Amino acid sequence: MIPRRAVFRGRRSLFLLACACLSSCFDSPIQESLRLRFLAGGSVVVTSSVAIDAYAGSGNAALARRLAAARRDLLDGTDAWGPRFAALAPAAERFSWEKLGGELKTVSRSALVEKPEGLAPFFADSSLRVFYEVRKEEETAEFSIAPGLSTRATRQQRQEMQRLLERWSGEVAGYLAAAQKLYAYTGEHPDRARVCFGSLFNELLPASERKGLGKPNDDEKRLLEDLGNAMEKVWDVLLVPTGEEYSPDEISHLVYDPFPARLTVALPGPPLAVEGFAKTPDGKLSVPGLGLWDALRSLEGRWISPDPVMLYVERRGRGDQTLDLEAFLRRSRRAEEAPSAREVRNKIEDHLTPAPLYRVSWKVRPGEEGEFRWEEGGAPDVP
Repeated sequence: MIPRRAVFRGRRSLFLLACACLSSCFDSPIQESLRLRFLAGGSVVVTSSVAIDAYAGSGNAALARRLAAARRDLLDGTDAWGPRFAALAPAAERFSWEKLGGELKTVSRSALVEKPEGLAPFFADSSLRVFYEVRKEEETAEFSIAPGLSTRATRQQRQEMQRLLERWSGEVAGYLAAAQKLYAYTGEHPDRARVCFGSLFNELLPASERKGLGKPNDDEKRLLEDLGNAMEKVWDVLLVPTGEEYSPDEISHLVYDPFPARLTVALPGPPLAVEGFAKTPDGKLSVPGLGLWDALRSLEGRWISPDPVMLYVERRGRGDQTLDLEAFLRRSRRAEEAPSAREVRNKIEDHLTPAPLYRVSWKVRPGEEGEFRWEEGGAPDVP
């Protein structure tokens, strides 16, 4: 069940089925990532990727202008990544782009940096203090980042974010209270769980599974409507309002996140020591995102499990991921007493603060780089 306002209010038009098929409705219109791949001999490959949602900006002139400017700057090399790569003095470089329907869709830049001291200038436009050292005698390397405050937001954006955080914390608390009521009801009436959750997640179900669900009664409709509206207020931060250039979540990254993009670190072998970084499922290291939605996602399971709004956003943004309702119903459901807005804000703010230090060390073999490859497992490419 998509909450009623998600369908009928103009700024919620992203929830139309056509959008679900064509793009990830909840993703940022511009997604940027940065990867540092350290090689066995001590060199490092720096890669930035920028992806622009081909379907964003429709019906929003302000966002469309932002995306057009981003495309122009990326092709001209006048975007923020251009000067960063120019500061590297790389031994080899690579640049690629992809268009869809004549519009720029993705841009990727890579550079090979052979000297450890050559990496720090890449981050000169940020508040990050970056240190990379290869100790040849010990055959070890160490990479560290000491983050400062983000300098990417305007004063007005910072002021607006404080007001938004206050309001959104209350909306999250309201959502948790509404979810707790539905969980309590279905706990007392387990025979009605399939009807209730089938209605709540109706748009996520395969067409065959929607048949024979049954209809919620009047009391259940009220519970579901309250929860649906509360969920909408929570995920609203991921959507770009009509007439605006950025979503509230994007602005929160400008305010709180000192990193220029999501950072992933790949090592040539297992780490000797790790501090601050999070481990990814594929064995790499990453810096946890520092924005409103990342903060809320880090609290998943703290007050409620499974978390309906997280489940909905993760699957509704990807049209090919349906929900196995029976598997969901077999899961143990838990909902604690809903926290106050102040409690929610305190927890969110805790996760909006970067670690004081991100550090990792590993073994290297100086002088034994082997055949150079831009990508792991790719064809040799000798610079």
